[in-house]
Amino acid sequence: MKTRPLAVPHHRPPARPEEFVAEAERMTNERDVDGIRTVFAPTATWSSTIDGMVVSARGIDEIHARWDLMCRFMQARGLTVHKTLVTSDDDTIVNEWTGSLGGSTAARGIEVWTFDRDGLVSDQRLYGFLNTRSDRSVLQSLRMLAAYPLTAVTFARLRTQGRRA
Repeated sequence: MKTRPLAVPHHRPPARPEEFVAEAERMTNERDVDGIRTVFAPTATWSSTIDGMVVSARGIDEIHARWDLMCRFMQARGLTVHKTLVTSDDDTIVNEWTGSLGGSTAARGIEVWTFDRDGLVSDQRLYGFLNTRSDRSVLQSLRMLAAYPLTAVTFARLRTQGRRA
């Protein structure tokens, strides 16, 4: 019986994903703008979607500039986060985060980090919401109604109709 050679991994995430996520949390909460240069590959891509607004960059210099903007925003709004590892595989780490703006709102999101063969981030995507509430919250329903009237009305109508038999 022939044996197959072991596949050589094309990507290499950090050996300890939990430590990577902890460092990402530290960099966020300490607004470590320059530290980003030690994490991302020179040709990396980065995208942050917050409440529908997309901030993206390509290449380490542009990522550094956009990260600086995000750090200044987080500082101005008092955003702090706690990040938790969700899963990791041969080239990807996924974490979720929860946090608050000035201690008063429930922010939450998820991040997907993809690594190159040198163990640097080649792509990062963040999706977040800065003020989350239960679907039963009157205030949240009003916010949805103001931002997305058709969606809010459809959801409310279907919720009051109950489940199908």
